[in-house]
Amino acid sequence: MRSDDRSGEPKEKGHRMIRVTVEIREGALTYRVRVTATSIERALEIAGEGKPGRRVRLDFPIDPEVFFVPAASGTRREAA
Repeated sequence: MRSDDRSGEPKEKGHRMIRVTVEIREGALTYRVRVTATSIERALEIAGEGKPGRRVRLDFPIDPEVFFVPAASGTRREAA
């Protein structure tokens, strides 16, 4: 393990994972999904992939209870 430069908390191999809710708009449809990624920016990229014209935005407020993915959870990998 190595130390995270900002928080002093240990980092596992790779990056600390976060989980955010993202709103996706496709035409008349609007829905929300929870995305796990290495950063908020990457979560928005993941949600927007695949379809041109898909509008994506971060859903506020960010839930502090689920923002950081615990190291022991089975969801440490970023969504593909």
